[in-house]
Amino acid sequence: MTGVYSKKIRATELRKEGKSYREIAQSLSVQKSTVAYYFKGLDWSRDIKDQLTEKAQKVSRDRLIRLNNLKKIKWAKFYDKAEKEAITDFDKLKNNPLFIAGVMIYWGEGTKNEKSGVKIANTDPKMLAVFHKFLINICKVDQVRVRAWLLLYPDLNQDLCLAFWSEHVNISENNFYKSTIIPGRHKSRRLGNGVCTLIVSSFYLQKKMLKWIELCADQHIAGVAQW
Repeated sequence: MTGVYSKKIRATELRKEGKSYREIAQSLSVQKSTVAYYFKGLDWSRDIKDQLTEKAQKVSRDRLIRLNNLKKIKWAKFYDKAEKEAITDFDKLKNNPLFIAGVMIYWGEGTKNEKSGVKIANTDPKMLAVFHKFLINICKVDQVRVRAWLLLYPDLNQDLCLAFWSEHVNISENNFYKSTIIPGRHKSRRLGNGVCTLIVSSFYLQKKMLKWIELCADQHIAGVAQW
């Protein structure tokens, strides 16, 4: 009994020092539930609990801020590397017709503001075929990483449209996501094969593409000014 009483006294001392139930339990080699029983219904102990909770939340917030700052630094270095690589590549590729064609297609049709990787959508199979060739031959993207999906009207045959785009863009049917069917019926059938979207899930490549667009624009503007 004396041992239990002395442990309770020691537990009280530790609690008033701001120790948590877990720390007290470890120090006295007792169960956490035993420590909780010692302080059941004591207002001053609840106050300490609130203080410890507030402290833990502050530590958690500070840790989250540090992690976010580290993540920002990491991404900044990542994007800086992509831009520097784009500049080096541009000097080597700026006279390559396929390179210029791919960059111009992306300038006109590609996603630029959203961080979704490289993505273009169009109804022209020749345009997408050129861009697919650009991704494989210029950007050195593995063919399995170039994915696609179709936007179709309900009256279009999905299998025939899939075969059409696969053949004309030179991309395996296995690389297509499930097609999206939109309500309605296109009476004029100007979109007889739907809309095809090509996707490469790479923020790094997207950053390079945007830098290439900037460099191409600057070079041609400078060329016009000189002319």
